[in-house]
Amino acid sequence: MTGAGSPTTPWQGDVNEAVIDDWKADTTTFERIRQVIDVTTNPQTASEIAERAHVSDPTARKHLSALAETGRVKEIAAGGATRYMRAPQMLAMRRIADIHREHTKDEIRQAIRDLKDERQAIQEQYDATTVDELTLELESGADGWADLTRWQQIEQNLEIAQAALTLYDFDPDDSRSAAARLSDRENTIRSRGALQDDGSQSDCE
Repeated sequence: MTGAGSPTTPWQGDVNEAVIDDWKADTTTFERIRQVIDVTTNPQTASEIAERAHVSDPTARKHLSALAETGRVKEIAAGGATRYMRAPQMLAMRRIADIHREHTKDEIRQAIRDLKDERQAIQEQYDATTVDELTLELESGADGWADLTRWQQIEQNLEIAQAALTLYDFDPDDSRSAAARLSDRENTIRSRGALQDDGSQSDCE
């Protein structure tokens, strides 16, 4: 039984096709290639990426070449064919930009101090000065491997945080920026802290 406002004939279309049509209507061919390559972590041919982005092969090759020149795409030549994937450094670059956008200079400095304190605690616990030194000391199955993994994460986070901090050399008015961003980041900071690893939430892969 149908209500007074119900259609007499149910829609027979394909939901996926409707979504694709909306995507194509709302984006340019370049935007679709960029969106597809941003989630491509295994090398694919231009034809495969073109199919996913719903563009022609020549259009895909043109845009992929342009993105490769900017460093966003990695080109891999193998077996006489060129394959493409997201450049591995893109994830780190995004994290740097996100941290700079979402946190003040003082917050980033404090996070760096906290990371260094945590690293020092691990170094003192194992009497090791480098990750490699601890790796050589640990026996297979030892409890220290979890701390070793955390130390590696700390080193990566320090590099990213320090890079985000240097961006303030190009945008020194952090007080104005922080005020503008405050309402957008309050819930994020409360729930996951200042410098949450992307790896604890998702894919680099």
